[in-house]
Amino acid sequence: MQWKEIELSDIEIFQKAFDNIDSQASEMTFANMFMWRSNYNTRFSIINDMLCMISNSRAYKPFAFTPIPLDSFKPEAFTDTVYALKHYFESQGWDLFFGRVEERMADLFKKHLDIKVRVKKNEAVSDYVYRTERLMTLSGKKLSSKRNHINRFMREYGDFEYVEISRETVPECKRIFEEWCEKNDACECEYPEECEKWACSQLLYNWHSLPGLKGALIKVNGRFEAFTIGEMVNHNTAVIHIEKGNTDVHGIYTVINKEFVT
Repeated sequence: MQWKEIELSDIEIFQKAFDNIDSQASEMTFANMFMWRSNYNTRFSIINDMLCMISNSRAYKPFAFTPIPLDSFKPEAFTDTVYALKHYFESQGWDLFFGRVEERMADLFKKHLDIKVRVKKNEAVSDYVYRTERLMTLSGKKLSSKRNHINRFMREYGDFEYVEISRETVPECKRIFEEWCEKNDACECEYPEECEKWACSQLLYNWHSLPGLKGALIKVNGRFEAFTIGEMVNHNTAVIHIEKGNTDVHGIYTVINKEFVT
């Protein structure tokens, strides 16, 4: 069993696996795995024709992601792979623990293993899911505060420009993130490669090597003040990887989110 770091050259392997499961989890894209690979200290291996990923970071106890088939799902391969992971974890002195498991995939462990499985929901890493139409229209009482933010933004700033991220505008994204870091005192990490700033930089530095990414900036009074990056997770679900802006511009986050999903 050989484990390796995630590199740009591994895109096809990951994409093939993710396409097989039609995931709705924000983690299940290559860009996400790539940008957070140092934070999670992620390694992967192919076992029984299944993509297996493990995390051994400073922040969390060691855990494995759900094995993902590179071809059609085979129950016996899934079972054998879980036990292979169990043996590996034991060889490292770790308890086998699976994290970031989609709710719909939890039943695989109950159905195909002959050992007791305990499933526990972790609210801290659960995704926020919105219907695109709701974010586009901001209709309903629950989203009234977002409408108010946009109304105030339009009163105070009026016109704005929506510009897609390109090679020319990547430096502006970096500047916005740097300014956000300074203002929020949020990027002084003991281990820089485990910071959100480093994760964001991986998407920006490799913008043209990560297919599927889309991004945009908002320009107010001639200056770019916010940017966002996302991509499709499957045919009907998108994920926002990054959203950063100047909070001195009231409503900037709500505006860029609404414009981006539209």
